[in-house]
Amino acid sequence: MKGHVRALGYGGGVEAPQRQIDANQRRQRGALMVLALLALLVQILTRLYVDRDPAATFVSVPAMVAFGLNGLLVVLAGWPRLPIHHVQRGAVGLVTLWLLLNVAVVAQTQRPITSGLLLHAVIVFLLAFSWLPLRWATVLVSVTYGLLFSGAMQSTVPDVPGLILTGFTIPLAWHLTLHGQEVSTERVRSAALAAIAATDPLTGLCNRRSGEAQLAALAGQRQAAPERLAVILFDLDHFKQINDSLGHRRGDEVLVAVAALLRDLTRPSDVLVRWGGEEFLVALADLSPADAREVGQRVLTVVRTVLPPGIPPVTLSAGLACLSEAAGVAGLVDLADRRLYEAKAAGRNRMVAGP
Repeated sequence: MKGHVRALGYGGGVEAPQRQIDANQRRQRGALMVLALLALLVQILTRLYVDRDPAATFVSVPAMVAFGLNGLLVVLAGWPRLPIHHVQRGAVGLVTLWLLLNVAVVAQTQRPITSGLLLHAVIVFLLAFSWLPLRWATVLVSVTYGLLFSGAMQSTVPDVPGLILTGFTIPLAWHLTLHGQEVSTERVRSAALAAIAATDPLTGLCNRRSGEAQLAALAGQRQAAPERLAVILFDLDHFKQINDSLGHRRGDEVLVAVAALLRDLTRPSDVLVRWGGEEFLVALADLSPADAREVGQRVLTVVRTVLPPGIPPVTLSAGLACLSEAAGVAGLVDLADRRLYEAKAAGRNRMVAGP
């Protein structure tokens, strides 16, 4: 039962915005992994080109080194314990090293500078301004461009117009990445605010307004099989006595504990709502009525035994109803509420369901 008390800390509602942030970081890590794998594919194709073209042997060693750097980038992107900002900064460093390696080859062999090398520089500029602090990015981009210009001037065909145009992309990359960061930050902020607006701040469950919307959506999706949608309305027995005798803070701890139990005893797809002061609603989709009753009974059984230290035993009463028994969502909740009060009248610490 120890697993059921993981969220008994006070103020569990802070979890919802953090989940949004974590999800955004997972998306960033996934996108970086895709980019790393695409870059690895480019290296493989480059190596095949080198093997088939004897005139391109001068890029053989740089291609092999770049292949190793790219493999390291794949490792960084796939390292789950490494913070995402470390992965991003490592990526900037590896891509920059790859560029400077190619610049050194240009300076040594005096071969013509290629459009691919200039495009590589633009990629470095974009990544630096996107993932590094502005001061670091400015220094890195300035030094990198200076080395690129210096190395390219050693070439037999320096492509000065291309170098100048590449230099123009520096402020352009700064502007575009700054705008992109503002848009990304605003999206994360909007998602976090939406999660806060839909979440009960104490328990971290859906608040009533959000719960009603999700329940309506579930009901609309299951019109063809209304018996596959059930709601259980739970109410803490004698909760006022806990607040009066132990204080509201202890009462809040009980509510947080019950919310944690509900999370542990239900599926991620189930809708959990703090319906009222000490009332909780659970919407169970795609379960038979018998399975829904089993879930309700299991909650009642566990809540009798798993409580925060120092709190006297508490129990729940519950009413269960299926959509097939009611006309619409309002009737469904009203029926569950009537059965909840039947459970209260029958002595509490029990659940009343349909026939």
